[in-house]
Amino acid sequence: MKNISCSPRKLRLVANIIRNKKVEYSLYKLNNIKNKGAIIIKKLLLSAISNCKIQNLKKDINKYNFYIEKILVNQGYQLKKIRPAPQGRGNKVRKKYSNLYITIISK
Repeated sequence: MKNISCSPRKLRLVANIIRNKKVEYSLYKLNNIKNKGAIIIKKLLLSAISNCKIQNLKKDINKYNFYIEKILVNQGYQLKKIRPAPQGRGNKVRKKYSNLYITIISK
C-alpha cells in the first residue's frame, strides 16, 4: 500500500508489535489498539489474507496457520506547505506520507 496519509513513525509503533507473529494474534492485538496506524495495518492485513486465499483455491487454507513474515514501513513523499504566521512570517508544515508492505506465509 502506497501513499498512506499517516506518518511512518506512527505506523512503525504498531508494526513492531505484530512483526513475526501469527495473523490471528495480530488481528486480536490490532482490534484493541486505539491508533490510526492500527486501523490501516488491519485493513491491509485482511486484504493480504484474502489475496492469499484466492491465489491458493485448491488448498484448504484457514487464517489460523498464517504468519507475518515481513512488515516494512517506509517514508513516502512529503507534502510541504507554508502556513501564515503573525507579523508577516510563514511557518513550514510538513505532512508525511508512508508506504507499507506486508508479506504473509502459511505454515
